[in-house]
Amino acid sequence: MDRDRDRANEAHQDHTAGEGIAADDNPADNTASDARGSRRQFLKRSIAAATGVAATSVWDASSAFAQEQEVPLPGPPDEIGDESYWEKVRAQFHLNPDTIYLNNGTLGLCPKPVTKAVFDGYVYLAETGSEGRYQLWDEVEESRKMAAGFLGASEKEIALTRNATEGLRFIVNGIRMEPGDEMLMTTDEHIAGYQPWNQRARRYGIRVNQVQIPSPPRDKQEVMDLFEQALTPKTKVIFFCHVTRGPGLLYPVRELCDMAREKGIVSAVDGAQTPGMNPVNLHEMGCDLFATSLHKWALTPSGTGCLYVREGFQDNFWPGSGGNGPWNDREQGMWHVGPHGTYERPVRAAIKTALNFLDSIGMDAIYARDRMLSDNLKERLLELPGVSLGTSRDHALSSPGITSFSVEGWDTSLLRGILEGKAGIILSRDQRRYHDLVRVSTHFYNTPAEIDRLIELLKEIL
Repeated sequence: MDRDRDRANEAHQDHTAGEGIAADDNPADNTASDARGSRRQFLKRSIAAATGVAATSVWDASSAFAQEQEVPLPGPPDEIGDESYWEKVRAQFHLNPDTIYLNNGTLGLCPKPVTKAVFDGYVYLAETGSEGRYQLWDEVEESRKMAAGFLGASEKEIALTRNATEGLRFIVNGIRMEPGDEMLMTTDEHIAGYQPWNQRARRYGIRVNQVQIPSPPRDKQEVMDLFEQALTPKTKVIFFCHVTRGPGLLYPVRELCDMAREKGIVSAVDGAQTPGMNPVNLHEMGCDLFATSLHKWALTPSGTGCLYVREGFQDNFWPGSGGNGPWNDREQGMWHVGPHGTYERPVRAAIKTALNFLDSIGMDAIYARDRMLSDNLKERLLELPGVSLGTSRDHALSSPGITSFSVEGWDTSLLRGILEGKAGIILSRDQRRYHDLVRVSTHFYNTPAEIDRLIELLKEIL
């Protein structure tokens, strides 16, 4: 059997115990383990000697993070509005001087330490070949554990995925439902959210119901009332976005999950748009299932995400196997939804570099910065003729980073194209349901000056 698969199988039991086994540890073969460990250390020393790089920096994300900052970050800012601080932060990104990037809701920009960590990881594999996979397995495990802490979950509740789309498919296929059972979602779900449910409905006879939430709603209670009114005695699952990709509506997750739990209904959340922008604590949110893409607001490498399955719900969650063992092997816990065989380990290992980067600034500071930028943008937009906000101004109902608006008489595709052509302003749009919105998604490395430029151009165009 493939050695890598052997090692992964050995790690499953320890992984479900929440301890994590070292990459080359084999309790049944300490001699072989010591030999492999010594060989790996020799390889690291050889690489260091050949390249002049300290051995510990070849694949130590925290060391790479500390060494690769061209302008050292001074820790959390004293004042959120201190632009000199945020200019130092901006120096850590590969920003294109010919564009104004306001589309973080589609894909965030990796900081330099993160792209360097990915590069170093692939160089390490190129130098060490199959032996390099073993150390990288350890690094990926460290990223997974760090992601669990970042999301307010335990290590036993988190599996790494490629993106929210992959996680949502695990969710749809892992909840046990019978023909005739019903699930309830909103009319604002992303295609990656509603298509798998529609497919399961066609194939297995469940029913998909939808509730329409206004953009924006009056208050949290209106959202709660509309959900509760749409439930039926056959509703087994409620599914909704933590933050909607278009209007940027922040759902009352805790209240909805509590309501579902009281009624014996499974709560599943599409969290693609929150980690890295909103502080997230999954245990406090109370959902059963949560899927996210870390490569948006958390600024991890493209193709990285997480799936959360609440520990008390895991015995009821039976997704298809990822290719390692029977699909219903309960002893493997969350491992059976993880990747198997050869996969992009340097990319996943760099997740911890990105999370270290965010931690150096502090999520409270990032949240406050994002709020400041979006509040400023909303106020400026409302000064323009014919502009209506699709995002609430109420912080309890709105994303701190997504601001959507419509312009009377304008097709948003045309408006978006003009803004990109005239000034290189990169935006997104939402033209689903009755929406025709321009979506601006600002993150902490954006500036008030970029917002000024957007407003100036809108005034000129309109």
